Amino acid sequence: MKLRSYLILSFAALTVASAFGQTSSAPQSQSRTTEHGLTKFDLDFPGGTPGELVAAIQKAMGRPLNVIVPTEFASHLLPPLKMSSVDVAQLFRALVLASQDTRFNNGMQEAVYNGFETDGKPPTDDSVWYFFVRERHQQYQSRFYLLTPYLDRGLTVDDITTAIQTAWKMQGNEGIPTMSFHKETKLLIAVGDTFRLETIDRALEALKAPAPKSKSTAEMPANSEEKKP
Repeated sequence: MKLRSYLILSFAALTVASAFGQTSSAPQSQSRTTEHGLTKFDLDFPGGTPGELVAAIQKAMGRPLNVIVPTEFASHLLPPLKMSSVDVAQLFRALVLASQDTRFNNGMQEAVYNGFETDGKPPTDDSVWYFFVRERHQQYQSRFYLLTPYLDRGLTVDDITTAIQTAWKMQGNEGIPTMSFHKETKLLIAVGDTFRLETIDRALEALKAPAPKSKSTAEMPANSEEKKP
């Protein structure tokens, strides 16, 4: 009887020890890996330098992050970030987009933006990221286009401007020029950077092409003659 009681107590002790061991070995990090190999994590960053952001990300991921921060940008201040279930690629891409600051100076558009980027494609947890701060300058100018020849052919202002705007959207939504039609002079006025304005030139050039012949005219024999009464 004593032997049976001893075996029961021993088995119970082993069960409790096993359960305790499983609980204590559970991972403490809230990060998780996606099917693409990038670790997902939650981040609550109060704002600070690039180095402080990297430290916060590494803590949230539960693993090191390969990052290079040039000395001249080490004290650059980043905004607060509160993210849920993101990976470094998503976080850094959003940081670049959110950092863009655009201003005008003597007719020049100046865009300043910063963030982290990598040459690795596609990025992984082992990719090497580097912090950057860049400035982009664009010369804005005004151009005038006489639309009378196109309106006389039956096109409308909306037909022309819609085609141009469609091309701009296909190029990307950043830096789209503004357009306005002046009814009294039939001028289309556009203000923007040189690259975007060239789209208007190409569109109007394409619209100069002769209109296709009607089907009835195209099918008429070349040597046909009207019958005399």
